[in-house]
Order: sequence, then structure tokens, then C-alpha cells
Amino acid sequence: MKKKCFLALYPMLFCAVAGLLLAAVTAGAEPFPVYPAMAPNVAFWKKVYTRYTSSQGILHDSRNLAIIYTVVALAGRDSRNARKINTRRIKAAKAHYRRILGRLAGGQLPRSAEEKRVAALFGRHADRRTFARARNNIRCQIGQQDRFRQGMIRSGAYLDQIKRIFRSQGLPQDLAYLPHVESSFNPQAYSKFGASGIWQFTRGTGRLFLKINYTVDERRDPLRASQAAARLLKQNYQALGSWPLAITAYNHGLAGMQRAKRRHGGYEAVFRRYRSRLFKFASRNFYPEFIAARHVARNYRRYFGNLKLRRPEKSVSVKLAGYTSLADLIRRLHVDPGELRRLNPALRQPIYSGQKYIPRGFLLHLPPAAGKKLSTHPARLLAGIYRPHQKRSRFYMVRRGDTLGAIARMHDLRLAALMQANDLNGRAIIRPGQNLRLPLPGEKPAGAAKTVPPQPAKAVLLAAKSRPAPAGKRPTPALPPAQAAFKEAAASPAPAAAAVAINPAVVSGNLTVESVRITNGRRIGYIRVQAAETLGHYADWLGVATRQIRHLNHFAFSRAIRLHERIKIPLERVSKAVFEEKRYEYHKEMAEDFLAAYRIEQTRSYAIKRGDNIWKLCREVFDVPFWLVTKYNPDLDFRRLNPSQTLIVPVVAQIG
Repeated sequence: MKKKCFLALYPMLFCAVAGLLLAAVTAGAEPFPVYPAMAPNVAFWKKVYTRYTSSQGILHDSRNLAIIYTVVALAGRDSRNARKINTRRIKAAKAHYRRILGRLAGGQLPRSAEEKRVAALFGRHADRRTFARARNNIRCQIGQQDRFRQGMIRSGAYLDQIKRIFRSQGLPQDLAYLPHVESSFNPQAYSKFGASGIWQFTRGTGRLFLKINYTVDERRDPLRASQAAARLLKQNYQALGSWPLAITAYNHGLAGMQRAKRRHGGYEAVFRRYRSRLFKFASRNFYPEFIAARHVARNYRRYFGNLKLRRPEKSVSVKLAGYTSLADLIRRLHVDPGELRRLNPALRQPIYSGQKYIPRGFLLHLPPAAGKKLSTHPARLLAGIYRPHQKRSRFYMVRRGDTLGAIARMHDLRLAALMQANDLNGRAIIRPGQNLRLPLPGEKPAGAAKTVPPQPAKAVLLAAKSRPAPAGKRPTPALPPAQAAFKEAAASPAPAAAAVAINPAVVSGNLTVESVRITNGRRIGYIRVQAAETLGHYADWLGVATRQIRHLNHFAFSRAIRLHERIKIPLERVSKAVFEEKRYEYHKEMAEDFLAAYRIEQTRSYAIKRGDNIWKLCREVFDVPFWLVTKYNPDLDFRRLNPSQTLIVPVVAQIG
């Protein structure tokens, strides 16, 4: 018995000792050293944060950040055609300096004052190879002074509490300055590839520590996300043994930094010598950026004067014992909807539009007056307010020959309600493969509860089949996007091979379980893999371990699933309907979050080249997620791209 007790206590003792050692180490020497090799990078990022604004583009060498060629004046984001103007200006400036470096690399002596200035940037020992390498290393960094200033103001609402969170974990409290690098302390920050909140957690990493689903996204709650960030950074430190490596791993990933450490040892050697396909400019500069941001934030008065920082908002927290509608809660507690939304950033839009209840167990933050009232009369105020179950999400996949009117009649819905639920108007055209959300009774129109006007969903008219351009002719460019989402007529049937309207807000793809069979006494479903899905997603929706799905399909551990591949899933813990609902909500959540942060400005054509990889194109050329590209190319087989094909690519811009 004593032996069993000792074994049970051993993990707790180990964690306690590890925590004490961590606290002892981080409380001693400076945890965030500045190595000589990275000093020019730190100096560069200080300039980015304090000297140059977002209306300036800094043209510099991507390896030696001490080399700054020029500063390009940029058109303001609200200016007409700002993106096109700025792209042209940056491209022209890069071409100018490439020409100069090309002449120097060719052995020509600098003649003009500008050529002499550029040559002098590289020092007396620069040779032709130096200039040849530099010619391919010209990069443009947008200034951040105005954004950092706003981030400083926003940080006042959270910084002291975040520092307390880190101290409670035995971590250096200055890690609390890291969101300046990630998001400028903007809780609504959302990247094109799905990182969210002030700590910019991706969905995959965030789900290790936080709740992320169609109703709640705790990545957007600064304090809950800070608790998760503390745990992640602590794990990184315990695995890598130094804060420079641990912080770099926050951006690059723990496995990647473990490989770098095994190969090169300490951080300075990694910074100098590590090369990999994924360890590029952002990862290499992440720790220097943090050092610069920490310095500027700690000395903000020197750079920005006496800013009036936001103050933390006072609130009272109540854990909900059941599901409840936001409308009922507002009526009972007499709270302002805008204030409730501000205090609970983790609640997603479906809560505010009435599609979903606030989930059971959610820690609701209330204004002090409402919280005090609730603590005085909890039984009376909450009597009859709770529901036993969450509202279901229902959807219908459009088939050939369907019309909006027929779909509404089929599901006993008002046509207007169906159109409102999917952001459609009287000129809408539906097409096969779209998944229309079927509204529930009592829903508000989409966007009605938003505190800012909803963005008009944009779309573009495309040919249903991708055709190569005629010989000798350039590909026909996509038509400009229509205003407010290509809305389709209720009586228009879904076309099979005609022009189709792309509304990026509407979920597309086959999200159904195609068939269910009983095999060896087990219920097995068959599905087709859709864009942005992984085995981890399926395991989460099914309530099973990923290895069970791998075993069922005889997949090796390293084997990745392929788009539109037919795979088997176990339907023992979760029904077919529940799996389909969760799958739909995941795709709907992804589209809603993206379109709340970005607008589709236009589309452009891209001719496929030999050797093109769609994943690399999306990341490094198009700078948009793959799932969004699939929406604009609904009939293209991305598994078999060839140079005779043309892609339609959406061009996006950040909102606000």
C-alpha cells in the first residue's frame, strides 16, 4: 500500500521539483540574453517599432538587418487602390537596388553617389559574391510605430494580470511582453492561416489548452489565452533549457527547435548556422523581435511620451449551470449587450445571433452591478433560464436541380429565413456542393447583434470547369467581384456546368457520411476528406484517439491523408448526424472567422507551372489558405495539377 502511494505521489513530486528548479534558474541570471550575432537584428526591430510607421516600407537585407537600402513611402490603407500602388512602389524600389547590386556583383566599380552608398553598406571587405548574394536577399518590412503605440495603450487592460499569471507559474514575468510581437495586444487579431487572439494560437496548438468550437473560442480571451501561453512556454523551456530557444519554439514549434539544438547546441549557434525549409526569416527573428519589443514596452515613455493606457475592466464571474440564450440572460440581468460582449470575447458570433446557447459550464463575466445582483438573488434571477441541451446546427448540401424555394419547402422554412441565414438575396444562384445552413426558429438575421457593421461577403463569377487558355492568348482574367456576395435567385436551379457564383461565406464540399456499414459488430462510416481537415479533427469530433482511425484505415504513423480520399471512421461513440454537425460547424467557423478579419478585394488568374505545389503556392505566393482557394476553383482536381490549367486566386485585405 505504501509503495502504491509513493508511486502515485511520484509524478506530483517530480512536477514540484521541476517547478522549483525552473523558478530558481529564471530568478538568477538574465533569462533573455542579447548575443553579439543578433544585436543588429534587435537594433533593426527597435527602429521598426519606434521610428517607422505603417505608411513606410523599410527595404533591407534579409540576412544582415544592419543594411537598410531605403524607406519607401506607402499609400494609406484607406486610399483608393492602396494595395496596387504600394505593390508597384515596393517592386520598383527592389528592382532599382537589384540593378545596383547586379552591377557590383558583375565587378563594376560604383560610379554614382547612390552606388557608392550601397557598396559602403557592406563594408570594405565585400566582394562580388557578397553583392550577388545580397541581390536575392532584398526584403521589405512595413513599419510598426503607430501599431506598437496602439498596442501599448491596449496592453494596459491586461499586462499586470498577465504578469501575475506568469509569476504564478514560476516564469519570468517579462514574457508578458510577447503579445506585442504576435498581435499588438489585439484580442480580435486573426491571421490568414487561422492564428487567433493576442497570443496568436493556431487551432491545433490552442486545443491542447483551450476550448475552441463553434460557440466558444478561448483564444480570444486574453487572460485564458495567457494561462495557456504560460503552460506552452513552460513546456518549451523544460524541453530546451533556455529562454531564447523556448521563445523561438513558440513561433517555430518545439520539435523543430529540438532538431536545431541537437544539430548546433545553444541559441547563438542556431541563430548563426541553422538552416531548414521552415526556419526562415520570421522564425530566425522571433527572439530578437521579442527582445526589441520588451525594451520598447518597458521604456515606452522614451519613445511615445506619457500614453494613457487602458485600465482593466472590473467584472464578476459566474459559472453557468446549464445552456442559456443570450437574450434571456440580458432580460433577466438588465445588462448592456455591448458590455457583455466586451467582457466575454471568447463567445463567438452564433451566440449573439441566436443560433446557439451560451454553453453549460461557461464562466460568464458580468459588469459588477449585474454580478452583485446575481449573487444576491441567484435562484430568482436564473429560475427557468437554463436549457438541458444545446441548439443543433442543421445544414443541407445542394444537389443538381435544387432551388432555394424547393429547399425551403422541403424543410418547412420561410424562404426569407433561409436566405437570411446564408447571407443571400433575391438574385442568388445556388450550385451543387454548397452547404446551406438551415435556420432554427427565433434566430436573428445574420450579423444583427454585431457591434460593427458586417462585411459584405464578396464573390466572383467563375466558369464551372477550369479550361486552359487558347494558344497564343493570355488567360482571361476573372470578372471583378460583385458587391455583397453574389446573391442568387430563389427559383434558379443549381447549375451543373454553367457559370457559378462563389460566395466565400457559404461552406462547400461533401461533409456527409456517404455510407455506414456494420463490420465485425462495429458501425463504420465512409467519408471523403475535405480541405483543411486532418485525422486529428476527425478524432476530436468522434471522441476517439487518432491512432484508432489510423488503425482502422491501416495508415502508417507518418502517412498524411489526401484531399477527397475515401477513409473509414468509427461511429461507436458519436452518431452520423452529430459527426456531420461538428464537421459543418468547423468549416463554418473557419469561414466566419476569416471573413470577419479579411475582405475579398478581387481575384486574379495564375497559370500553373511545371513542378508547382499547391501548398507552397498558397503559403508563399498567394498568401491565402488552401481552403479559400478551393472555393474559387470548385471543379479543379488539386491532386493532379498540370501546366495547362489556370487557377482563380482571391486577393484579400485586412479589415480595419
